[in-house]
Amino acid sequence: MEERIKRARKLLECINAETIREDLRELEKAIEMTLSYMREIGVVEVCKMCAEEIGSCCRDWVEDEVDEILILMNMLLGIKMPKKRFKADLCYFLSKEGCILKIKPVLCVSYICELIRERIGLEKERKLQEMINREIELRSKLKEKILRMISLRCGNLT
Repeated sequence: MEERIKRARKLLECINAETIREDLRELEKAIEMTLSYMREIGVVEVCKMCAEEIGSCCRDWVEDEVDEILILMNMLLGIKMPKKRFKADLCYFLSKEGCILKIKPVLCVSYICELIRERIGLEKERKLQEMINREIELRSKLKEKILRMISLRCGNLT
């Protein structure tokens, strides 16, 4: 993971953040809305309880979903990358306070376990899924812009 982080730092040199500032703000706003709703309906509480009692579903294989561009997008939002893993067998980006990534892998954002489904019910799950889909759509658009920028300014470095 340290190598991906190094590559992401290198890719930062290819980015003119000002040209995507509005896209970053829009995505960040969507993420905050989703997280706020997750808190409101009890998803965050269920995840915290589960992590404490059963163990986190944030296993080390989840980090395979995190590529250099996702790391780069998080860096553009001011997220500081860890220098080492918090705990063996868990995702590199998990800290004692939870996930440090603001823009999380699609798998992490969209996974709704049975415990959460039972807790929130179908109506709230549908609303949550709509919010998640919006977040994923905005992320995809931003990723495409970043990849074009990298290609134009620095060639194919990824």
